[in-house]
Amino acid sequence: MILSEQTLPTYRQQPNAGQVARLKLLPIDAVLALLPPGDGPGMDGPTTSDPYTVSRYGLAAAGGAAITELIFPPGGCTFTETSEPGQEGAGTAWSLELSATIPKNQPMLLHWIYLNQGKRWLALWLDRNGLAYVAGEPGNGLRMGTARAINAENSVSLKLTGRCWHPAWFLERYNTSELFADVDFDLSFDFSFNA
Repeated sequence: MILSEQTLPTYRQQPNAGQVARLKLLPIDAVLALLPPGDGPGMDGPTTSDPYTVSRYGLAAAGGAAITELIFPPGGCTFTETSEPGQEGAGTAWSLELSATIPKNQPMLLHWIYLNQGKRWLALWLDRNGLAYVAGEPGNGLRMGTARAINAENSVSLKLTGRCWHPAWFLERYNTSELFADVDFDLSFDFSFNA
C-alpha cells in the first residue's frame, strides 16, 4: 500500500505572541462586497500558498462610510472561535467572539457605543503576530454587546459575536488605504448602450 504523508506547518520555532492588537469596525450596511478566498480579479480559485485568505481586492465599501479603529494594550482583546456540527447534515457552523477590555471609562467611547450598539459589523483585526483577519459579511454582521465596571479595574467591555458557515478568514492586508483604495471606479457600472 502506498501512502501520501503530509506534514502541516506548526510552530517552526518562530516567536508567537497572543491576543489582538488592533480592531477596525465597519457597519455591515456599508459593505458592498466581501469576496470569498480565491475569488476576485486575477484569481482562479484558492491558492495553495494562502488558503482561507481574502484578497486585498476582495472587499468593497460604500464611499464615505465611517470605519472605527480600536488599539489595545497587551491583554486588551482576544478572539475565540468554535465549530459546531450542523443539524441533520447541514454542514458546520462557526461561532466567534471578539472580547475587548478598554481601560478607563471615557465619555467619547461611551457616546460612540450608545450611538452604534444596535448596528451589525464587519470586523477587521490584526493579531500581535502581524496576521490580519476578517469576520462578518453582508447580511450577517457581528453583534456588539457592552458592559462597564468600576471595581479592581475601571473599564468598558466590548464583545462582538456572530455565527457563520465558515471560519473567520485571513485578510491579505490590514491597512485601510490598501483595502479601500481611492480609485476612479464606480460600482454602478453597467453594459447598457449610452450614445
